[in-house]
Amino acid sequence: MRLLALPVLALAFSTAASADVLWRGDYETGDLSQWAHIDGRPDRLTVVQSPVRQGKYALRVELHQGDFSSSGTRNEVENSSSQWNEVEGNDKWYAWSTMFPSDFPAPNTWQVFTQWHHSGCCGSPPVEFDVYGETIQLAHKGSTILWNTPLVRGVWHDFVVHVHWSSTSGFVDLYYDGTKVLDHMPVQTLNPGEYTYMKQGLYRDASISQVAVVYHDGMVMGTSLADVAPALAAPQPPPAPPGGGTDLPDGGTSVDPTDGGIAVKGSSMDQIPSGGCAHGSGNALCVIGVLAGALFVLRRRRR
Repeated sequence: MRLLALPVLALAFSTAASADVLWRGDYETGDLSQWAHIDGRPDRLTVVQSPVRQGKYALRVELHQGDFSSSGTRNEVENSSSQWNEVEGNDKWYAWSTMFPSDFPAPNTWQVFTQWHHSGCCGSPPVEFDVYGETIQLAHKGSTILWNTPLVRGVWHDFVVHVHWSSTSGFVDLYYDGTKVLDHMPVQTLNPGEYTYMKQGLYRDASISQVAVVYHDGMVMGTSLADVAPALAAPQPPPAPPGGGTDLPDGGTSVDPTDGGIAVKGSSMDQIPSGGCAHGSGNALCVIGVLAGALFVLRRRRR
């Protein structure tokens, strides 16, 4: 059977999109000028037109054993301008996409592809995204794993990260490929008395001998989810009933579009030929009136 689809009043809510995008490092300038500094070999950090996740350009990072910079094997770009250093109490959202090609080498050791490096001299960053073996992970100081997932090569992966920067009350939210996977995960996101700055590229264990390539695209920083990932922030419409709002589970009635009447299946009354509402008329009072008429006729027939 089909249920009668009664019209309802719908309240339309509109959400004004935030325009508070603070900074973009999406390579859409066609070069690396959006980033403050290069840590590594410039010839290994190239802006390409394919593959891309959005826009026209993406970053291709190539790393060889022996590519040495800043006491490590790395080729990275930095958003290390003092304007964007993260200090106690800052609250920011970031979004970007990364692709690991089908031949990306992943031995059982660490490789950092996006990090917020601390200003101090030593140790691992308080917030870093790594590949470790066949796993992608979000880690604190390289050892505390906050989240992980299997490494999938050859496709773009979308990251949206919310960080409250604090040495005492920090936390992280994370969306991965459109799904929220961390919700206010408590973690010390700042070392006491220090600040952090963003780095993206590839930094890895010096023992890895294979040449690696990774792609990054679309980096954006803002103060809200709507700034960096509007599609995730937009309210989602409720799912439509099966059959476009008419075919629902048994046990109800349906408007008959052929005669404007109401067919009550499973009863002795096949049809009320007059006083019906036009199918899909959107007039709730009309439908209620017809139902009342049907009950009245039923009562008269039973007497």
